[in-house]
Amino acid sequence: MLGLLLGFTFSMAVGRYENRRDLVLQEANAIGTTYLRASLLPEAHKTTVETKLRRYVEVRLDFYNAGTDWTKIAAAETETTTLQRELWAHAVAVAKEAPTPITATFINTLNDTIDLDATRLNALRARVPAAVWVLVLVVAGASCYASGYSAGASGARTSLANALLPLLIAVVITLVSDFDRPRQGLVGISQQPLLDLKASFSSP
Repeated sequence: MLGLLLGFTFSMAVGRYENRRDLVLQEANAIGTTYLRASLLPEAHKTTVETKLRRYVEVRLDFYNAGTDWTKIAAAETETTTLQRELWAHAVAVAKEAPTPITATFINTLNDTIDLDATRLNALRARVPAAVWVLVLVVAGASCYASGYSAGASGARTSLANALLPLLIAVVITLVSDFDRPRQGLVGISQQPLLDLKASFSSP
């Protein structure tokens, strides 16, 4: 039963970790595409939109670098929302001035960029339920107790066996917890796609 619970919890945590990692790449692609299509906008909007998108990438990196400080996360989200509104105002203005297919494609990618912000925030909040953790810890404790009692009753109890099982269980639970909370512990989520995008904006 403990093995099934650990496997279920591990699968849940890893799945959410992979989703968070994929969202970083999706957001970088969406921002990059929006930036490229911004070069096709009328000159009155082009430069301003490109500048705001460059700042947008920096704010999205701040969102991750805030770690578990929800005050910094909230500040990054507030600036993100402000930039989104400003970018959308330009999109509305361009749509009125030049309602062309090119404008439509820019609006579509900008919409994807805005949606991915909410998706990443929701993915950050998605964790393994507390009830599952309680059940895992209770079953792990019961398993260690039953194993030690059985070994003692049979006279085959050894210090190595007594220490090894709880240690292995603790290592697995710690690893699962790291996957479930990538802003804490040893397992993190690479922001390299956004860093590469930021570097590309600085290239000639």
